[in-house]
Amino acid sequence: MPRRAPLEAEMYSHLGPSRFSALGFLGEDARDWEDILADDARTLEGLGVSRKQLVEELREVYERAVKAGGDPVPVGPGSVAECLECRGRIPSPFPGEGTFPKHQVRVFREQGAESLVITPLALHLIERHGFFQGIGSPFRIDPVQAVAMLGLGGE
Repeated sequence: MPRRAPLEAEMYSHLGPSRFSALGFLGEDARDWEDILADDARTLEGLGVSRKQLVEELREVYERAVKAGGDPVPVGPGSVAECLECRGRIPSPFPGEGTFPKHQVRVFREQGAESLVITPLALHLIERHGFFQGIGSPFRIDPVQAVAMLGLGGE
């Protein structure tokens, strides 16, 4: 991994494994932070879906699943969401941004093993920073997968 300036190194240390996130927010992604952000932004643009539109849809799915109290909720063509209540809070990896509930909403295909997990922190990271998390991060929301599972764009 390339040598980083002190402020950049501090940011990467916040995104790496910690007592709050055992695997960290980058997963096994070796790309630079800027490349991760740029690649996901280009992907969304290519899909014809804005980051704002995707976050709004993900948040709506999250809220509907939480209100359903664990019962499955249809959310897209062949996709269902369910809330997995988790206790506690997790801090943003960016200092000063507060803590977020650990609730998880799993969106999955009714047929097949494809799934993604929506958390309040993941929504915040995408909305505020355009950060979907690194490839291999357990809470990464892949833009292509999210758009397809929610039935957005030209998919």
